[in-house]
Amino acid sequence: MKRKEITIVATVSALILIVLIVVAGVTIRNKASASRAADKTITESQTGNGASKIEIIETEEVSETAPTENMETETTEDVTQETETEAVAEATEEAEAYEEVVSDGEIVEYGPVVVLDGAAYERVGFKEDVALSYAETINEFANDLQGVAEVYDLLIPLGSGITFPDNRRDEINSSDQHATMELIFGALDDVVKKVDVYDALMSHRSEYIYFRTDHHWTARGAYYAYTKFCEAKGIEAAALDSYETDAFEGFLGTYYMDTKDKSLKEGKDTVEVFYPKSDTSFTVTPEEGDIFSWRVVNDVSTYKPGTKYSTFIAGDNPYSVIENKDVTDGTSCVVVKESFGNAFVPFLVDHYQTIYIVDYRYWEGSLEQLVKDTGAQDLIFANNLSMVSNKYLVGQLRKVK
Repeated sequence: MKRKEITIVATVSALILIVLIVVAGVTIRNKASASRAADKTITESQTGNGASKIEIIETEEVSETAPTENMETETTEDVTQETETEAVAEATEEAEAYEEVVSDGEIVEYGPVVVLDGAAYERVGFKEDVALSYAETINEFANDLQGVAEVYDLLIPLGSGITFPDNRRDEINSSDQHATMELIFGALDDVVKKVDVYDALMSHRSEYIYFRTDHHWTARGAYYAYTKFCEAKGIEAAALDSYETDAFEGFLGTYYMDTKDKSLKEGKDTVEVFYPKSDTSFTVTPEEGDIFSWRVVNDVSTYKPGTKYSTFIAGDNPYSVIENKDVTDGTSCVVVKESFGNAFVPFLVDHYQTIYIVDYRYWEGSLEQLVKDTGAQDLIFANNLSMVSNKYLVGQLRKVK
């Protein structure tokens, strides 16, 4: 072959090699980009954490901020393959046991939040080690307080795990919340009294038990959980129709604030309340400022649209105390909660002389010492499932041991 022809062949070969390298590089970059996009979705799902919503009470307005400083974000990973498989195997039986919810509407995605038929839902992702760390923490409390107080664990599922349409679940890439509850309850020691609210909520899933524009459950949803607590404690729950009620209209919650979705704005929520039957006094210790007296359930009819959930126990504060003037038997409990617990506590009021309320995210102290100092007979953990998927928040709970 002549030198010129050799040069041409070499040149063409080099060009072909360069093209192949470029194509390969583009392919790799595309795959890496797709991987980062998936990681971003996972991160957003994890940080869309209902448990981290904070309400600081004001006369006219409540602000909400998330304690993101030093917060570690977990990647989405279902609790265990075995648990998920068992959940799938039970799906048919559960579908027959509960009223089916279906929809053919359009799903609109806003990061970790999806909107369907004018209601918003949070996608959640769980890691087994974080869920089990939560269970281990509860076990430590229960074992250390054995003979001193009964320890109850009430896990609260999000709306996406209860009221989201059955035929669309596979489209939102969210972990099975019932499987997570079963995993945690299975890891709790026998000394812990488990309050399983899943069946109670699923049996009433067609009712207004979760807000459409906000990440919290409604007081009606909290009531059904309260009945399960009463079963675990061996006391009689008050009938729902025995309470004096009220309703505050025009609530636009955190999901609307995050998405500004038009359908959510058009379908404002109503905050239904059930007033305790007893005569009470209620004192609140805020993060900043002096201790003040408030109402267990406050009239928020004149509050701004985003602040109406603060009707319950003055929103989120490090420490509060409710005294029931109609009960004199010395009964008391400590409730450890985040914002989901706010709607739950008012139902406990009629059963105790004193209720001590701790928001573990802001309180600095020892729960075990508080139980011993107050002589409380019950220590009640009321936490939503978004909390138990968050390593930072589980760590905060462990800090107040």
